[in-house]
Amino acid sequence: MKSQRIFAAIFFVALSSIVAHSQEGDSKIVMTIQDAVQTALENNISLKRSQIQLDATERTKKNSWNSVSPSLSVGGGFSKNNDNFAENYSAYIQASIGITLSTNLYSDIKDAALRYEAGEISYETARRTIEMNVRSAFYGLLYQKENISLQEQNLETTRALYQTNQRKYSRGAISEIDVLSSQVNYERNIPLLQNAQITHDKNLALFKQMLGLEQDAQIALSGNLDEIINSLKPNFNSKGEIENIHSFIENSDAKNLELAALEKNLEIAQNSLLASRFSAYGPTISAGWSYQPTWAKTPLTESSGPNDGGCLSLSVSIPLDGLFPWSQRGLAISSAKDNIKDLELQIQDKKTSVQVETQSAIQSIEQMSATLQTLQASERLAERTYQMTQEAYGRGTRNYTELLSAQNSLENARLSLKQQAYNIATQILNLENNLGIPFGTLLNAEAENSGE
Repeated sequence: MKSQRIFAAIFFVALSSIVAHSQEGDSKIVMTIQDAVQTALENNISLKRSQIQLDATERTKKNSWNSVSPSLSVGGGFSKNNDNFAENYSAYIQASIGITLSTNLYSDIKDAALRYEAGEISYETARRTIEMNVRSAFYGLLYQKENISLQEQNLETTRALYQTNQRKYSRGAISEIDVLSSQVNYERNIPLLQNAQITHDKNLALFKQMLGLEQDAQIALSGNLDEIINSLKPNFNSKGEIENIHSFIENSDAKNLELAALEKNLEIAQNSLLASRFSAYGPTISAGWSYQPTWAKTPLTESSGPNDGGCLSLSVSIPLDGLFPWSQRGLAISSAKDNIKDLELQIQDKKTSVQVETQSAIQSIEQMSATLQTLQASERLAERTYQMTQEAYGRGTRNYTELLSAQNSLENARLSLKQQAYNIATQILNLENNLGIPFGTLLNAEAENSGE
């Protein structure tokens, strides 16, 4: 039964690997990170919904003047008396036009324009969120791909060692415990590879959904984490370059979108205060004109030309209840002022947060870049140690436990290096998003566009 389980596990791993390589080989879509971003911006469902909302606010902006549109009406009527049907009747035609002007017209038009600008910021925020998520997922898939490759190598290495130990044991060169230990290590690596493959497939499905692609679409990602590691060298590994980044940040016109949204909300609140004051103190002018010719005939009068019952009307009204602070309009003004003060405090706090987060992110990237160099040195040392231990094991001067320890050290060093590269990439994405600068600004362009 145990042999059957091992065979089934090996078959699953082999089949998964064959399918994955077959899909990549037959893929019709080879994507760089820029290709993935562009595809998501064109197809992502949530971004399309945000576009609909932006279109609605734009439509409101374009028609915000409609409060001054005149009201028009036409009508008519005819009547006869039942008792004297032939003698009595009356008829009329009516047409009227009216218009109302208030001081709120200016604030209404400005409010629509400001809310459209706020909608543009909201849409850009959604767009950048999608782009950041796509880039992060892209880097994550590259890391998982590297992990699968390492797990496949580990599985093959442990399989080869297990088979070698079986042959050595059959010759009496080693003890049975060494064979069993190599078998356990080999079997331990099988579920690790399975889990790595399952995690990759799950995240790849989510990645396709984010890009708006069908799940049966075959895609292959072009790039690897080594390119990200190389791209960090000119940016974060020297004091001079760090100072250049600080200078770039200070001179950049880009702005944190959350801060930009707050500032736009402040403009809307200030305009709302103006609208409240207009409602409380501003006059309203109404004008109307109607034309109503009427024809009538009764037993005492003959029908004659129409009599015009229309008129011209003008009116002006000025509210006075705004003079009382306890009135509804007076309270609306006070509430609008409170809202402005609150937004000003939020903006002040957000500016501080952006500065703190930016400085913290740069320091974190500096530290992670330094750690990355240490991990690179550790990987080289672990690789050399493993090679020497493997040679010594072949000569019989090192035992299997020592070889296994050297191999595990190399595996951990390689995986730690890839993990650190992924962590740095995502930290840079967060920094770029916090600053509002285009994604990829702080990474070498070669890391974004070159293939495997």
